[in-house]
Formats: sequence, C-alpha cells, structure tokens
Amino acid sequence: MTSSTPARISIFGLGYVGCVSATNLAAAGNTVIGVELVPEKVDAINSGSVPLFEPGLAELAALQVEEKRLSATADTTAGILATDISFVCVGTPSLPSEKIDLSAIEAVCRDIGKAIAQKETRHVVIIRSTVLPGTCDRCVEVIAEASGKSCPEDFAVVSNPEFLREGTALKDYEHPPFTVVGASRPEDAQIVGDLYAHIDAPLFLTDLRTAETIKYACNLFHATKVCFANEIGRICKSLEVDSHAVMEIFCADDKLNLSPYYLKPGYAFGGSCLPKDLRAIMALSREHHVALPMLERILESNRQQVELAIKTVLATGKQKIGMLGFSFKPDTDDLRESPHVALAEALIGRGKKVMIFDPHIQTSRLMGSNRKFIDEKISHVSELMVGSLDEVIESSECIVIGNKDAHYEGILDRVREDQIVIDLVRIDKERTSADGYHGLSW
Repeated sequence: MTSSTPARISIFGLGYVGCVSATNLAAAGNTVIGVELVPEKVDAINSGSVPLFEPGLAELAALQVEEKRLSATADTTAGILATDISFVCVGTPSLPSEKIDLSAIEAVCRDIGKAIAQKETRHVVIIRSTVLPGTCDRCVEVIAEASGKSCPEDFAVVSNPEFLREGTALKDYEHPPFTVVGASRPEDAQIVGDLYAHIDAPLFLTDLRTAETIKYACNLFHATKVCFANEIGRICKSLEVDSHAVMEIFCADDKLNLSPYYLKPGYAFGGSCLPKDLRAIMALSREHHVALPMLERILESNRQQVELAIKTVLATGKQKIGMLGFSFKPDTDDLRESPHVALAEALIGRGKKVMIFDPHIQTSRLMGSNRKFIDEKISHVSELMVGSLDEVIESSECIVIGNKDAHYEGILDRVREDQIVIDLVRIDKERTSADGYHGLSW
C-alpha cells in the first residue's frame, strides 16, 4: 500500500478525519506530522496510540509511529517548515444561526500563512474539511494576508473532501467510491492526486468549487435516502404492508432506482404517472394520519422548477418564443401533465407569441385523456404547432430546448447571434451559461 514517491505531509487537526488521514498517509510510505493544539492528542500519537476509537486505527498508527513515519506536535511553524504539503482537517460545526462555522478553518489557515512566511519553498494546503463552495478562495485570502506571499506562485490551496464514515473509516479510506481533488491549476490537483496513486478508485481532478460542492451533494442525497425510506416505511406500516419487503424489491432495480437515471439537473417531471401517483399517496397518507413531509413537498418543488423556467424566459425580454419539445419526454406524444404545456400556457398568458415544434405530436391524432388534457389547457394548440425545426429557428427570438430528441442535435450551431437559447436539458454537456446561451440550472 506504499506510494512510489514519499511526501512530507503535515495534518492540522487530529480528530477522526485527521487521525485516519494521517495514519493512512503514513502507511502509504509518507512522512507525516500531526499538528494539534490539544496536548493529550499530541502525546497519544507520539506514544503510539490514537486519541479516539476507530476499529483497527490504533494498531495501524502504532506501527507508523514505530517506523518513524508518524509523529505529532503542537508547533505549527515546525510542522510547516518540515513539510511540503498540509491537510486541514478541523471541524466546521453549525452556528446557532445554522450557518457553517469557519472560525477553526480560518484560524488554521492564518497560522499556516504565518509559518509559510518563513519558507523559501512552495507549499500546498489541502482543505480536507467539509466546506461550502467558495471557502477555498477565502482560505487563499487568509493565507496570502498572513504570509505576505502570493497564490499560486508561493502556495496553493486545494480541495480534497473526505468520504469517511465513523466505524468503517479505514475501509472507507482504502476503498472509497472515488477520490475528488479540486484546484485552480491542474498541476496542483495532480500533486494531491498522486498521494492516492495506490488507491484503487476513480480519481476526479476538477475545479475548487466543484470539489467543495460534491461532498454536500453526497451528504444531502444520503440524508434524502434515509428520509425517503422512512416515509415509505411509515405509509407501509399504516397499510399493514411489510416495508422491508417493499424496499428489498425496490433496491433490486439498478436501471432506474439505484442508478444515475434522473440524477442530472434539468427541467420538471410530468406525464401520466408521477404526478398522479404522488397525489394518490399523499391523499392516502392524510386518510391514515401519516405525516410524509418530504414526499409532500415534491410536487411543490417540481412546480418551482417550472416557475424558474418561466422566469428565465421572461427575463430575456423577447416576444417570439420557439419551443422545441412539447410532450413530457422525448419519443412520445403524451402531453398529459407535461411541464412544457405549463410553460407554454404561462408564456401565452404573458402575451408572448409561442410556436412549438415536436416531431412526435400531431394534434389531429390526440385522443382520450391526452386530447382532453390539452384541450383544457391550450385549446388552440394546433395553431401554435409548426412543421419543422427550420421554422422555429427562422421565426423565434428565443428558443427553448425542452428535451434531447435526435431532431434537435446540432441546434446550438444553427441559432443566430441575435437569438437567445434557454436550455432545459443541457443538450450539449460542454456548454455553460454565457452570452446568448442560458442553462436552467447550470
């Protein structure tokens, strides 16, 4: 498990994350110094122990101390001068206001900056703690002010979020789902990435804010999964249904349920199933007096995504709006509860001239509940439909891309400079909002 090029590393903060990181980095063949203000923690490390319980950690740490690869000190300057790379692993608890408390992060960065002022060589500071997007930029400011030196010439700040769970931290360190490193310069990201060369897991080298954000995305999803399962459990118990049997079958689906499907920011959901099924379960929960607060807010969140699209289009100030895609998803003519119908309805209500191209919809062929739905929402829809993509491009001032139907491939290369594009689905994954192109959530 040793790395090919040993590094000299200091670890600031010897809590769970700091101790696990320090021990594993030492076990990989690096020379590691833990920097900690609490004397008892320093003494514990230097005596071959650890100041906390984590299965297997004490034994692994004792071996690294014995091999002279792991030690600890309370002297920040000594820790910095003896190393080239520093990990910041201090806590970021909540304030009474519920905002994140960055006081420990800033204090450590200030101390690191003062020590860097005495160095002639470049130093890399890695923020391992969970911090909000933009925090690393603030760390750069603090270190620069304290050191009188410049980033990136004299030092770098890199984001490297941890994905450790207490109780399984050693296993999580050696077998993570992935390793994420964010930096302003690719070469700095690679310096940190090389520390994990012995780890068999995907390595993502990205920018600072993406790296800072991914930890929150993961944790929020984990929290969401727990609440989702618990709410399914509550409604199941009220109906005398075995919730564990339900979720066991649920988890067997790795095509939709446990997969990347549906997990890309885009537009609202619709169709004949999801909205009505949510309403049915919420009505049932009220009958049985079962509180399902998370599920109850899903339709409202979905409605707000439609509102965001409406506001984004209206903000362009354009009068002639061309819509590409009208059904709730590609390759169907089902208009029932399509969020695109809601968007068109709102724009028409604001006096906009709307034209729609959807190669799969022929209004004369709509029947049954599909016909009834559109007649109730936009009875004159046939007057809004056009027969070709060219008509939309020629006559629109603003083009709304509603899905990734193959007919729209290359659309971004065909729009005029005077046209604005509102993309609800990120039809080109390389595009971000700039000039006349606006992504709904990117």
